[in-house]
Amino acid sequence: MKIGSIELGNTPVCLAPMAGTSSVTYRGICVEQGASYGPTELVSARSLAYGSLERSFRYMQISPSTEKVTAIQLFGFEPSDFEEAVKIICNDDRLKDVDIIDINMGCPVAKVVKTGAGSALMNEPDTAFRIVESTVRTAEAYGKTVTVKTRIGFCEFSPASVEFARGLAASGASMVCVHGRTAKQMYGGVADWNAIRKMRDAVVSEGAKFFSNGDVKDEDSARRILDITEADGIMVGRAAMGDPWIFARIRATLDGKPAPSDPSVREKCDMLMRELKGTVSCIGETTGVKEMRSVMPHYLKGLRGATGVKVELCRATTVKEVEGILKGFCDTWI
Repeated sequence: MKIGSIELGNTPVCLAPMAGTSSVTYRGICVEQGASYGPTELVSARSLAYGSLERSFRYMQISPSTEKVTAIQLFGFEPSDFEEAVKIICNDDRLKDVDIIDINMGCPVAKVVKTGAGSALMNEPDTAFRIVESTVRTAEAYGKTVTVKTRIGFCEFSPASVEFARGLAASGASMVCVHGRTAKQMYGGVADWNAIRKMRDAVVSEGAKFFSNGDVKDEDSARRILDITEADGIMVGRAAMGDPWIFARIRATLDGKPAPSDPSVREKCDMLMRELKGTVSCIGETTGVKEMRSVMPHYLKGLRGATGVKVELCRATTVKEVEGILKGFCDTWI
């Protein structure tokens, strides 16, 4: 299966872009475990357009050698900002090899929505379509593919949601990914896969590819969302936090292969340390450890005796401290 000229193989299974999770280190780990690719967390197109590339770079960092397929996600509300942002990305030696420019039209967080960006663009379809057209026009000059991630609606799913998805594809997006919740729901409730299916039909009718997202928690839900929505691929979000092995499990299921064995407690702790050290190497120990506090507990989810350890990890300030906490925890499992 291809998105534009990018070959992704059969039924791509991707890491959804998530603030605080989709670091360059973790994206590479997920690809190693079977993910097709994963976009960066969202970056402001306006911030780039107005000259703050260095301030935003840590969120945009890519590693073609470990990620294979790379994607940078932008958010904003002004078409010209996207045009300028794409030019800046494609003329920066560190970012110019990116494969995909992904446009965020689904973020439900208030500080994004109040600017008219993210999911707010579902209420301004003409602006949304102009953003896609402008981004595609600019990106094509550099040989880049443009995709969009959105939701089933702002307050509710309706026929307008279907036409919004159709318009994104008609405006030139090579792939549209839809999360099965409204912006009002944020991350609560249940994803509506039937609504996704209706939006899928509209996108495919315009010749674009379509990915589904929302409530993909394991191998069974991955298979079911594909059966119901008939999507070309899927994105896995929160279920992948602290569990990069989910991609290997889903990939094996979709390919009809035996399920891989579950990671041991030691393997989980080792992978946590690998992500932590990779993050620290990119943004420094103080910031890296602090930002990993929201990620580290996910690696220990469901493990006996992990409750107190999670609390300790959320108080840690150095890599050495985290290593000590995990060593003590692992020793109790030997």
